[in-house]
Amino acid sequence: MGMRRCRCGALNLETTITEIMTNFSSLPIELRIKIVETLYKTQDGVLDGTWTCRGRYRRPSEIDLRSKRFLSTPMGAQCSITNDLVLSTGSCAALNTLGLVSRGFYDICRFVAFHELEIDHSQKKDDPSLTKAFEKTVELVPNYVKVIKVHLGRRSKPPHTRELQWKALVKDIATVIGLCKHTETISLYYSDGEADITDIGNQILTMIEDGTVRNIGIYSADILQDNRSTWDISCIDQPKSLLRSILMSLKACEQLRRLDIVMEHIDIELMQLLQRRPTSLHTLTIRRAMRLFHIRPFLPFHMNDWALNSNLTRLTLVYCQMAYADLMIPLIGHFYFLEEFTWAHCGHWWRSSKSPPPSGWSKEANTLPNVRPPLKLLHIEDASSWELEIMGQIPAERVIISDRDEEKIAKVFTRTDEIFPSTNALHILPGAPDYIAHFGSLLEVVCRRRMIRLLRDARVLFP
Repeated sequence: MGMRRCRCGALNLETTITEIMTNFSSLPIELRIKIVETLYKTQDGVLDGTWTCRGRYRRPSEIDLRSKRFLSTPMGAQCSITNDLVLSTGSCAALNTLGLVSRGFYDICRFVAFHELEIDHSQKKDDPSLTKAFEKTVELVPNYVKVIKVHLGRRSKPPHTRELQWKALVKDIATVIGLCKHTETISLYYSDGEADITDIGNQILTMIEDGTVRNIGIYSADILQDNRSTWDISCIDQPKSLLRSILMSLKACEQLRRLDIVMEHIDIELMQLLQRRPTSLHTLTIRRAMRLFHIRPFLPFHMNDWALNSNLTRLTLVYCQMAYADLMIPLIGHFYFLEEFTWAHCGHWWRSSKSPPPSGWSKEANTLPNVRPPLKLLHIEDASSWELEIMGQIPAERVIISDRDEEKIAKVFTRTDEIFPSTNALHILPGAPDYIAHFGSLLEVVCRRRMIRLLRDARVLFP
């Protein structure tokens, strides 16, 4: 009987799989692809354009592209042309397995597996044609690519032949990008801000204006690798030129949905363009680029300079000196439809502390809780007590405070119940047991009285 039950169970399982395959195969191809894409994103974390530049930057060659020979698998391809130039697409074990089920699954999984293309370069030796290497990777169908990451190393100094090789390389990279006609996201990591990337910039701009590329990231690899406070701002003409060309194009500004900027500095002209032009943005991230302007130090937060943007729902400011806490209040009020706001390591030491809002401030007609809906998420990292009190005027359903000083958070919350109106969940960092026992009880009492869930599950975004 045991054997018969086992065989019956196997038969039922086989029948179930057959039914699932039949039903799945009867679905429209677009829906089948969408299902596999969803599973792939959930299990393997493929980029979808919502990149945040967290953690220490590493070139892909430092992670998993160590082999110096051509590799090919059913679901992925990797071509390392020399020690200095790598062209690769991510391979996914789950997709490999699923692709073995049937030819139909293979075709769908192959479509999804090549969503991401990385081009990694560090200039040391002569480079062959990247375009030829790309064409040699026969498994890679350009129309499958949705995400492109370009890692540009430092350009070699004279002799003159090295300049010619750099220009040829940039032209090849631009050609490869142009072949991927369905790309939606492009991330450009630069190490040499003076190296000519005009061809790459022109190709990116064309694809944005055509409405293909909607998400752009311009990243300084040096900043992502090293978190020091000062950087040479005189040698970033090329990334500034790329950003300027995008912001100067009306077509590009109408098409762009996400913009991520990690740069040493942007000048006043670029700041004004950023304020006025890209009114179709859904997500904007600025890291470090807003440094002190000695001519107009508060330029980014003159609200009259910002165009209205009913599309912007997510704003992230990281290490921006001029993003003082008290200037965030009118900024949040200006972007009425903003849903998520992250403020991390912003401000400058010479900005003197501001007095907290007076008692009863939340009842005034022109305060944020009375003029706009609450944010869905407010994330604050590395804020002083007065900055927390000031930003406590921002209404938000969920508040995350990434600060190891729980005593400071507890004291701020015990001073007034008006702080962080509309909040129903407060997330803080996990603390030591003895520390929680002393100060955590204060915070727990306040949160219990205000019916706020206190969760110790926050994490530091930018160590």
